[in-house]
Amino acid sequence: MKADESHLLNALCSIQDPLEMRRVLSDLLTRSEIAALQKRWAILCLLREGMPQREIARRIGGSLCNVTRGARLLRDKSCASATLMDRLEKDAKK
Repeated sequence: MKADESHLLNALCSIQDPLEMRRVLSDLLTRSEIAALQKRWAILCLLREGMPQREIARRIGGSLCNVTRGARLLRDKSCASATLMDRLEKDAKK
């Protein structure tokens, strides 16, 4: 990992406040990049809830290809996003 990448990741990991994270992401990303990130996260969440892929594509206005990509990602046992979602669900139950 390059030093600049490590520095960025450590900086983002240090953020504890969602509002601060929103401000930082707004500084770093364009509106369309933020919207794409939100859409990808929504796809993963809806897939985990068991919603059919075509319904997800219809609901969020995305392509079926993007939804299929998300489904393939979640089937991968090394999926970091799934691990994060598992941890968030576990923490919410505490």
